[in-house]
Amino acid sequence: MTSAQRRPRAPMSLVLTAAAAIAALAGCATPLPNTGNLRTVGGPIVYTKVGHGEPTVVLQSGLGDGRDPWAGIVQSLRGEYSVFAYDRPGYGESTATPPVPRNPCGIATELHGLLQSAGIKPPYVLVGHSIGGLYQYAYSRLYPEEVAGLVLVDATHPMHLRRMQVEVPVMANALDSMSRRVFRGMMQAEFLQQQDCVDALLQKPRPDVPVRVLTRTVYSPTETASGFETMVHGLEPNWLPLVGGKELQPVEGAGHYIQRDKPEAVVEAIKEVVKAARERAHPSLPPGPETALGSPPGTPPAR
Repeated sequence: MTSAQRRPRAPMSLVLTAAAAIAALAGCATPLPNTGNLRTVGGPIVYTKVGHGEPTVVLQSGLGDGRDPWAGIVQSLRGEYSVFAYDRPGYGESTATPPVPRNPCGIATELHGLLQSAGIKPPYVLVGHSIGGLYQYAYSRLYPEEVAGLVLVDATHPMHLRRMQVEVPVMANALDSMSRRVFRGMMQAEFLQQQDCVDALLQKPRPDVPVRVLTRTVYSPTETASGFETMVHGLEPNWLPLVGGKELQPVEGAGHYIQRDKPEAVVEAIKEVVKAARERAHPSLPPGPETALGSPPGTPPAR
């Protein structure tokens, strides 16, 4: 990755996550293999599907990111779990420009269609980082019967932008200006539409499923001094009534990209949710290889 490629992302992360150096590397992780694509307006939506077993773990990335920030997580899970990750339109190798709105509901609907097209049957364990967590929350409200579990990885709260505008207005104004001058294409559209439809989601049913809510613990001096960290901590407990989790799980030593800073915490949370989902789906089955892996005994792991 060149320095020119990094520049648009670093300022956004300074405001949202104060992790400019980390965010600049978001597209530099080991690339995931392309195993399929959906041809649509403007080009394909490209995805990776590896592993075996049910339910499938569906990964959703943050603003401006393709699949690659999940590379380490996919590698850790693929031997025992079915894992799906994709580049949203406009990111990575997905050059599609579909007419679907770039708000949380539109992106959740788009993911629903992509999973159907790829032949991946529900239910799913949804995992989302940053604004991707907001999108997975939207999916869980729009398609609750298709959700087996939910893992939020320092997710963007539905009220994040509104609270920032009130409690950290200088930062909010700077970010809004930057989004209009620096962000382009789908990234700009997603940022500007992130509040659209979130109020309507509250009227939708919430799935009763296992949930983990992981939060970061590392903030920059700027985030702390500006009041941004305080604002985020004030919103975090509200995730629990929204998604049904029992408690927050702060991850010590992790910044916004928990999946890179502390990948073991993300992997463990996913495994716990998958295990709980399988136990709910098959409460009478004794523990054993077929229960642990979600596949018949003797099924070889995917490589």
